[in-house]
Amino acid sequence: MNYDEKETLPISRNEFAELEIFKNIQFEKLAGFLLPCKTKEVEQGTTLISPDNPNIDLVIVLRGSLEVKLESEGGTFTSTIEQGHCAGEMSIFDSIPPSATVSAKDNSKVLLIPSDIARAMLSASHELCLNFLQIMSQCIRNNNKIVCEEQYHIRRMEEYAKVDAMTGLHNRRWLEEMYTREMARSNKGNIMLTAFMLDIDHFKNVNDTYGHLAGDQVLISVAQTLTRSLRPSDMPVRYGGEEFTVFLPGTSTKNAKIIAERIRRDMENMSISLPDGNIIQVTVSIGFAERVDNDTVASLIDRADKALYHAKQNGRNRVCQNLGDGKMQLLKTGT
Repeated sequence: MNYDEKETLPISRNEFAELEIFKNIQFEKLAGFLLPCKTKEVEQGTTLISPDNPNIDLVIVLRGSLEVKLESEGGTFTSTIEQGHCAGEMSIFDSIPPSATVSAKDNSKVLLIPSDIARAMLSASHELCLNFLQIMSQCIRNNNKIVCEEQYHIRRMEEYAKVDAMTGLHNRRWLEEMYTREMARSNKGNIMLTAFMLDIDHFKNVNDTYGHLAGDQVLISVAQTLTRSLRPSDMPVRYGGEEFTVFLPGTSTKNAKIIAERIRRDMENMSISLPDGNIIQVTVSIGFAERVDNDTVASLIDRADKALYHAKQNGRNRVCQNLGDGKMQLLKTGT
């Protein structure tokens, strides 16, 4: 859809592109949502959000900066919201009055997005959800004194966005919805469908040896490598801890073997550099199974998980196929 930006939209295409909150998002995908939104010039000291006002807009800083002031038993804590970032997202998703006061730190220009439009935009854009998660994660790193409260909001946002904040992959809530839909489509049309279960080998040793921050970096690197090794139509999910699952629509056993081995090899060849100079290398074990008649998401994942267990019990850094009837087949690897 084409828009006359000067007459109908509160911000231009160039302004949109410069905002951190909208990075990696096509202007056209969200432009229609912005039509009823307004921009506002605010003087230094102007209050935009306060605990006394339950009517909250999502406030995005176009120019200048905002100051956040939170009163708690531990004292008064302040932080700054820079250009391209936002305020008010916590109250929008919790539907409760704000706990902090947000005011203009200097003369600023802001974009005001009503709460119902903000929620609609998030539902329409996976990338916007991920941007919100990254911004709130940064708030946690910069505000250790209020980390518990921020982590609570991160969890609430993850549930809403169906995205795992650490890896950027979809989470279990997304899995329940989309895998069920894909399974129904596959069963109805007798379409090939394969499921992978993937586990990082000896992951506990990474945490014990290098610390949990290094473990987090391993999880992020594995997720990135997994995404690069898959096709656009494949459906990777962080299943939990160091486990990942993938649904591969329209994939035969022959192709699944090729893809699984490519993933295993790419993980084996991956090197992860830590800030202290250490280099970590990890391997993964993979189990997979092909859909059979009347499968459910749970039954297909369970068979793939049994194949994963067999791979780990037989040396790790292996790929194993569940042939059914309790039969397993280990694939030959490049090592």
